[in-house]
Amino acid sequence: MTEPMNPAAILFDSWAALGKGESMAKGHWPMTRQILERMNLRSGLRCLDIGCGNGYAVRETARRVMPDGAACGIDVAPLMIREALAHPENPPNVDFLVSAAECLPFEPDSLDRLLSVEAIYYMADPLTALQEWHRVASAGASVWLMVDFYQENPYSHCWADWMEISMHLYAQQEYIALLQKAGFQEVQADRLFNPNPLTAAEQASFKPGWGYETLADVVDFRTNVGSLLVWGRKA
Repeated sequence: MTEPMNPAAILFDSWAALGKGESMAKGHWPMTRQILERMNLRSGLRCLDIGCGNGYAVRETARRVMPDGAACGIDVAPLMIREALAHPENPPNVDFLVSAAECLPFEPDSLDRLLSVEAIYYMADPLTALQEWHRVASAGASVWLMVDFYQENPYSHCWADWMEISMHLYAQQEYIALLQKAGFQEVQADRLFNPNPLTAAEQASFKPGWGYETLADVVDFRTNVGSLLVWGRKA
């Protein structure tokens, strides 16, 4: 009997079919770029992006670990992975796979950097996922999580009411505790802020939604609240 499709896969396949992969990549890139700068990427590292979407971060990671490193992206949504595989700017050292975050197709101790942007709160059991990431991480490897849907971001709380799947609304300290419980050490947290000012076109086209009732709300999120970044290391 065929197992029912993961609800997150159904949702994000529908987003991919609507062309949202590129818009999500554009929206996440200002913060993701800052994470990549912190990850100490260099030639020879083996990297994984969990919930990679159209693969924008995987492509940049792959370029930064050339010539001897490699980067892979996984996503539960087959259409997102199809889009990533077909991208004309894929470097030769990238790969993309359809996979659940809780059961990765990698050997123990085989990866040096793990990244996940705006994905973990969709997972059925974030702790189980993090324990799996710890399994595949090599000694000294680091894991990096970024989320906008978290307790200290009041603008995000309404998202769960609009989405068609369950979401986990954790506070910063709860994310730190999850990484620690999964086995990661030296766990830290920070906020990332979008350095790009709102353009005239963005201001003119603004419509209330996703928790932002006014342009002032958007500015407040970008300058005062920010995206939550949590990271840790495997001993």
